[in-house]
Amino acid sequence: MPPPPPASTAPACDGRRAIVERVLRTADELERRARDLQVRAAPRLALVTAAGVVTAGGRQRLVLGRGPRCDVVLTGRHISRQHAALERRLDGWWVEDLGSRNGTWCEGERVARRRVGHGDVLQLADVAVRCRLR
Repeated sequence: MPPPPPASTAPACDGRRAIVERVLRTADELERRARDLQVRAAPRLALVTAAGVVTAGGRQRLVLGRGPRCDVVLTGRHISRQHAALERRLDGWWVEDLGSRNGTWCEGERVARRRVGHGDVLQLADVAVRCRLR
């Protein structure tokens, strides 16, 4: 004996269609939010040192110091192995002193942590580094 004919499949198709449409709307909304965050994201960073220009690329954190494992190696006599770090946050780039002996200075003021702006000069012991934000 053959199986009975299926009941109407229209309600099942309508339910699936509604779910697919909802998923697509959610995906569109998430893409829009991601684009908005990228627009508000911190600008690109370039550091101007005596040795030349260093860019952050896609990195979120740069460690500056005289140690060979630092992202930006500085050759000052009074630079600590890991002197300071620049960190990218949603509201911009921040400099943080990493417990250096001779301090980190920004625009003539000793800092533990501070947001940096375009053109700010960081004085790491006896080495000056200019920040360019684009």
